[in-house]
Amino acid sequence: MPMPGFRVRGPLLAAIAVAGIAGGMTVLPGFSPSGSQDLPDFTQWPAGPERKTRFFRYLRPLVEAENARILADRERLSRLAGQAARDRLSWLDRRRLRTLADDYDVPYVGVHPTTVVAQLLLRADAVPVSLALAQAAKESGWGTSRFAREGFALFGERCFEAGCGMVPRARRAGLKHEVTRFDSVREAVSGYIMNLNTHRDYEAFRQMRAQLRNQASPHPGIDLAGTLVSYSERREAYIREIRQMIRFNGLSKGIIDG
Repeated sequence: MPMPGFRVRGPLLAAIAVAGIAGGMTVLPGFSPSGSQDLPDFTQWPAGPERKTRFFRYLRPLVEAENARILADRERLSRLAGQAARDRLSWLDRRRLRTLADDYDVPYVGVHPTTVVAQLLLRADAVPVSLALAQAAKESGWGTSRFAREGFALFGERCFEAGCGMVPRARRAGLKHEVTRFDSVREAVSGYIMNLNTHRDYEAFRQMRAQLRNQASPHPGIDLAGTLVSYSERREAYIREIRQMIRFNGLSKGIIDG
């Protein structure tokens, strides 16, 4: 289970996949990228290759679409960076920058715009599809868990206020955590990516991602998995399992990896 502190972004906007991300997108019959659809009953396919294929084909377009939306934010930031460096931000530019700072939990008041932009560029970036798919499969039992079926909780985020989600049946006495419930799969995907992009526990993830962007790593999902020791109470054992799932299922061949 992920550690506390995750936050779901505000109203979700329909994302248009950009070139290089949308290519190869596979959509199953009856699937709507709006995220309002019910989660398929993955138990109708036997455990093994067919269920895995169905799960990955179902979830990949949603991860790609959310990445595309975030990369659009990043493109806006790249334009604002030049203006900020020359101290030529217009009133409208400053308003846009503050909106992005609010979205990604970056301090704005009393901070120089160039610093705000630099912090935002660390946060407004895509999550490797291979990593997202492997974590969703692991956390949701390939979409078959009670949390996935009842609350679209594919990534196992926790919350800590009574009634904020679903109570684990095996929760030990004295513990108060619940598993966060979502209104749609799309919202769950957005929450997961914003969790990695904003929570303090994943600063190492963001720093390494920035380095890998410059190095053009061929397997960023495998590399970045190593920074998620705080995502699960199982820590290093969890990381090994995620990396194994990426390798075994050939997920590094995915579109946004590399």
